[in-house]
Amino acid sequence: MEDYLKKEKIHDLLLNIKVSRNQTDKLVEKLEIDDQVIQTADYVSPIKWHLGHTSWFFEKFALAKYCKNYKLFSKDYDFIFNSYYETVSHFNLKEKRGNLSRPSLSEVNKYRSYVDKNLDLLFDVHDLNLENLLNIALNHEQQHQELILMDIKHILYSNIDKPVFIKKKKVLDCNLKKNKKNEFILDKSIESKYGYDGSQFSFDNERPTSNIRLTPFILKDFVTNKDWMEFIKDEGYSRPELWLSDGWKFINKNKINKPMYWIDNNYLFNLNGVEKINMDSPVSHISFYEAMAFARYKNFRLPTEFELEHVLKTSKKSGNFLENKFFKEHSYNSERFFDKFYGNLWVWSSSPYLPYKNYDSYKDSLSEYNGKFMCNQFVLKGGSFASPKSHIRASYRNFYYPEDRWQFSGLRLAKDI
Repeated sequence: MEDYLKKEKIHDLLLNIKVSRNQTDKLVEKLEIDDQVIQTADYVSPIKWHLGHTSWFFEKFALAKYCKNYKLFSKDYDFIFNSYYETVSHFNLKEKRGNLSRPSLSEVNKYRSYVDKNLDLLFDVHDLNLENLLNIALNHEQQHQELILMDIKHILYSNIDKPVFIKKKKVLDCNLKKNKKNEFILDKSIESKYGYDGSQFSFDNERPTSNIRLTPFILKDFVTNKDWMEFIKDEGYSRPELWLSDGWKFINKNKINKPMYWIDNNYLFNLNGVEKINMDSPVSHISFYEAMAFARYKNFRLPTEFELEHVLKTSKKSGNFLENKFFKEHSYNSERFFDKFYGNLWVWSSSPYLPYKNYDSYKDSLSEYNGKFMCNQFVLKGGSFASPKSHIRASYRNFYYPEDRWQFSGLRLAKDI
């Protein structure tokens, strides 16, 4: 009976994996070939690299390991599609991924089909570690769906005509007057558990659980473009007293005076193309440095990751996710997005990305998946409009460097009460 249930789990996982990989293919199916082969910045990967890398992950860590007679599609792909696993092979540096014209996009798509076809070989594998590995690989595929959209945005934005990724989807009026604030208030001190303690999948960096004392605080609604315009007009980018030292150096060195993808103070670029700035929508593509400066400007602070996790655990998981297919952040003024804490934009926390007490990383090469990045980065919570809903949990820890702005990041302010 136990073996039967195990097989059923593997079968269901493989079905979910194939659905997810099909969703990845659908995300890019309307792109031109040229859109998928270029690299427009060091932090952007060519779309064809994402398609190859996610296939390589299944091949390297599942098929090649668990299927004795599996034949590698190409021995060169360890170098081309390995991202950062030093214990696996030498690999091409991220900033040089766009230098390689081969394999072609058509060859990469053949590779994806080859891997997909061979995934069925895993159904008959009897190994206790396979289920966890497939869960990691499935969630890895979902992570790259969001990364693909981030990179598509930069690639299209870099064109002179700034082409549209997807035509605007009609939504409810986002300029309706709010009749209730989307904020959370903790009015008494509590012992709060953080980390994942359920029976479903979670990454190693979400474990183990522990307790922390939370004192009364308020978490405000998303900071909007209107709020940010006020910051700009009040010369927020020119006032050193608001900025961390490293942040002040960063914005001056890079001549930053507005959020990424703002063309000017009237228009911005998103996956729908160039649009007039919706002042009621959450401001997006801001760095940790900018978030900190704005919080100081408003005499607030950033929430901790533990405060954000508590809010998420007490909230219903609904909001603007990838499945909604809006492909941009939206104002929560409309009833469709009313009173939600999940989705829309990742929320910066003030918490450095560090291991929890008694952290136990994955073993072997997968130990490099999360643990080695626990330095000089900060935690973000809640997911974005590009995150698959099934991928996000209250305990999920995203992480970026404080200068990063290319991800779908936003800001909620907090204050002690």
